[in-house]
Amino acid sequence: MSIDRTRQRGWTLVEMMVTVAIFSIASLALATLFLFSVRSFAAMANYAQLDQQNREAMDRLTREIRQAREVTSFSTNPPTITILNGDSETVTYSFDPFLRQLRRTAGGVSEIMLTNCNLLNFHLYQRNPSNANYGVYPVASGNWQSSVKVIELTWKTSKTLNPSTRINSENVQTARIVIRKQQDN
Repeated sequence: MSIDRTRQRGWTLVEMMVTVAIFSIASLALATLFLFSVRSFAAMANYAQLDQQNREAMDRLTREIRQAREVTSFSTNPPTITILNGDSETVTYSFDPFLRQLRRTAGGVSEIMLTNCNLLNFHLYQRNPSNANYGVYPVASGNWQSSVKVIELTWKTSKTLNPSTRINSENVQTARIVIRKQQDN
């Protein structure tokens, strides 16, 4: 009885090694794509949350500064600005670089407006009515309380989702806010 080798179908060692190698490469590529997708999704969710917190803080701060009657004090180290708001209430916005927080204090009540804040800057400007195009100019160092009309603020926040995965999101907000209720002297 003769053995017909063509009827015996099986895998040779070489065929099996090639198949395992191709499957391993394809599996590694899919795993890498999956991990990249998960990290990207986490980073986008982290950024969206950070952006929402920044927008809420900026909207509230802008609304209150626009309705301010005057700027009563200003400091650059640490960045702090005090205004008399539209309800004639003294409101202070201050930055704590060690706690990385922007705080709002009014009527003895302090609240955190932003966390994870790495940088905050205030700049005061005047609007010079003698200029035909009403450009914005830096505030004079003399009687700046009576001439400040524009407040520029910039802050940078960052948030790390998980230190081991190194997913870090940053957001920078900047605005020039015109004080609308301020009376010209």
